[in-house]
Amino acid sequence: MSTKPKSERLAQKVAIVTGASSGLGRAISLEFAANGASLIICADLRPDARGAWGASQADIHTHDLICQRHGNGKAIFVKTDVTVAEEVERVVKEAVRVEGRLDMYGAPYTTPLTKVAVLG
Repeated sequence: MSTKPKSERLAQKVAIVTGASSGLGRAISLEFAANGASLIICADLRPDARGAWGASQADIHTHDLICQRHGNGKAIFVKTDVTVAEEVERVVKEAVRVEGRLDMYGAPYTTPLTKVAVLG
């Protein structure tokens, strides 16, 4: 069952969010989805949350929760170590492969994105 976005502010936007499995990254991912992003790529070392400490539905992977709330295909998980430039480049290429572009890169943690080649 998908819910209507609370806003269309991010309608048709494609986003990568690092650290998306828990904490701030999870909150950003869920908020991007709630504001109408067309695809959120949840980039993290693993899909499992690193502790529940009160997180709503912490037993459900972030990308699965987004799909449950907003519709299938709204989010995917891509295993990514943001300290490795090649893995960051791979997740950017995945966004371009799936949706043809990347509009937003939500990085609550330091990443070597500046080392990633511009993709056209």
